[in-house]
Amino acid sequence: MPVLVLSSEAQVSDRIRGMLTGSNDYVGKPYDRDRLVARAVQLLEAAGTPIDAAPLVQVIDDSLTYREQLASLLREQGYQVALAHSGEEGLRAMASRRPAALLVDRMLPGIDGAAVVRKLRLDPALRTVPCILLTGADEEGAELYALDAGADAFVQKDGDAGILLARLAAVLRNVDGASGMAPQQAGRRILAVDDSVTYLHQLAEVLGDEGYDMILAESGEQALELLKVQTVDCVLLDRLMPGLSGTETCSRLKGDPATRDIPLIMLTAMEDRAEMIEGLSTGADDYVLKSSEFDVLKARVRAQLRRKQFEDESRRIRAELMDKKLEAAEVRAARALAESRAILLAEL
Repeated sequence: MPVLVLSSEAQVSDRIRGMLTGSNDYVGKPYDRDRLVARAVQLLEAAGTPIDAAPLVQVIDDSLTYREQLASLLREQGYQVALAHSGEEGLRAMASRRPAALLVDRMLPGIDGAAVVRKLRLDPALRTVPCILLTGADEEGAELYALDAGADAFVQKDGDAGILLARLAAVLRNVDGASGMAPQQAGRRILAVDDSVTYLHQLAEVLGDEGYDMILAESGEQALELLKVQTVDCVLLDRLMPGLSGTETCSRLKGDPATRDIPLIMLTAMEDRAEMIEGLSTGADDYVLKSSEFDVLKARVRAQLRRKQFEDESRRIRAELMDKKLEAAEVRAARALAESRAILLAEL
């Protein structure tokens, strides 16, 4: 039976102890509800437990009345529904729990619906999610605007509800696996390593708001010990630390087959060309100044996760092609052997 440990003890030593007791995963409090549900689903799927659930539809609309009306309509049709009042909130929710489809209003506070769709199309894990853009009845060029943004369809908000349901059913029908539960993301897990507790908490706050599950380590030694028992999707590593330095920690991680493919971004407080070259030469995938805006760091993290997703997909496709080639070769060998036996028996 899969075991997921929840604890307010967020120190790396506590997390390592929790994993070494035999648990399958460890989540520190305060935890995000959607990420926690998604991690539980991941553990069930890994254990071979069949999960039969209705498709999850993410609705993003700043109108509380319309959100609730739409949610009620979708639930009556057997869908699960997740609600968000802004594009930013919706993107965070989808990063944790991948929906089967997205219904998003064109006009939103903050980033608008078209920007939400564009961001979704840039995310390797979410780019295939079908999107329906909701628009006002009299908006000129609304359909072209929706399709140019990358939406699969557009529907007028004050139109026939039956058309919306039909559109939703159509886009789900064209997606593989849409009849069951959509794959779960459970949030990307990022390990931040820095001897400055203040900076670590800043990273946790900024990246946590982006939907990432943050693990904080105060030394290279702690990071290496943690990665022996728990996997992460990205490592943020301070270059200068007491004890095991960032460059030495990077060299060890990139020299270990179990961790060398994890994207690693080196962080430094000093802008020095020689140090940047040294950091990249030890195996770091990127190099970011601490003095840079956090928006730069967030963009670099997204870029590294996107690259890793593409590489994983490419490896998976190559492995599937190799399996098919091996299977075909085995069939040909078996056929040749059978023909040889038939000829030998005829001669005898």
